[in-house]
Amino acid sequence: MPLISSIDGPNRLIFLGVDSVGVDVQPMDIYKEMRTLRRTDEALRNYDLFLGASGYVPKGGGKFTARLVTELRGTRIVPYGGSDHTLTIIGEIITDDGFSGIGCFDRSSLTNEVNIDYQPPQVEIIQIVSGSGVTEQDKLDIADRVWDKTLP
Repeated sequence: MPLISSIDGPNRLIFLGVDSVGVDVQPMDIYKEMRTLRRTDEALRNYDLFLGASGYVPKGGGKFTARLVTELRGTRIVPYGGSDHTLTIIGEIITDDGFSGIGCFDRSSLTNEVNIDYQPPQVEIIQIVSGSGVTEQDKLDIADRVWDKTLP
């Protein structure tokens, strides 16, 4: 089931198709499909990459982001406009010009009512340092000192 119906390279618009209606859409799936389309359509390779993907970006304090998709250089996603519906987005999507969530979508050309239900992840990845920090050499040094101690 392809999510993307077409890509307008000059205007940097990604049009979603009818298969995006009534399902939970992961931004990462849109990204993967865009990459496949660029690989198979030589005309799309004439344009800079439309979307980027990243994840596990440090947020500070040992916390990291989940996977996310970034719309690049003004790219916007246009929901399917053939019927009234709600587009459900599960996952994080941002733009490189300061927008996130619903701001990543362009509904200006749609004649039907399309609501966007944006559900970003409610979790973040936290790095936990385990262990005492004692190295094997520390253990050997401690053992050497214990055995060097003269008992009364």
